[in-house]
Amino acid sequence: MTGSMNTQQQDPPDTRAPVRRGLRRSSLVVAVTGGAAAMLALSATASAAAPTCSDSTLIDVEVHGQHVIGDYVTGLGHGVLTWPPRGQVGAAVGSDGPAVVGGPGPGFHFPRGIAPGASFCVLQSSSPGLHG
Repeated sequence: MTGSMNTQQQDPPDTRAPVRRGLRRSSLVVAVTGGAAAMLALSATASAAAPTCSDSTLIDVEVHGQHVIGDYVTGLGHGVLTWPPRGQVGAAVGSDGPAVVGGPGPGFHFPRGIAPGASFCVLQSSSPGLHG
């Protein structure tokens, strides 16, 4: 014999492993996506239970935005502004712009002993000042 020939047959490559890996990845993606969707659905339900400041005892507003738009943007006052506003904002600011440019800032709330922003109407807030 002039040369030796290898007559052993080789097994075909195992193609099942990549399929299994692909199934595991797909299952993981589905599980993570489903979990994230469930968390979003549950958090949206909880946060929509009561609008921020709707039950405040310090200021009579339906939502914190009514105070911001009524007092700082339009200057009409939160008690005059209907909520949601219908045409009042454009008519009030017209060419003059907001009533309090940039908002009042902490220099307004803190000296008056009122917690800043929407935290004044969130009883669990740790901001200094009145809450209610």
